[in-house]
Amino acid sequence: MNPVIVVHGGGASNISKDRKERVRQGIIRAATEGYKILKDGGSAVDAVEGAVTVLEDDPEFNADHSLLSD
Repeated sequence: MNPVIVVHGGGASNISKDRKERVRQGIIRAATEGYKILKDGGSAVDAVEGAVTVLEDDPEFNADHSLLSD
């Protein structure tokens, strides 16, 4: 079985081409991190946490670190 991970970077209607590409790259990085965790035997929760952490660390996203700290 091949794992699948889906990352959603939020919604925005009118963003510049440059920002759209930066957001796309951030989503790719987050999905890649989550997928790597799954392929290495990590749990789904670990994969989600890894992907979210990538988004939190990317200034293009309005991610909130406090969501994982509770």
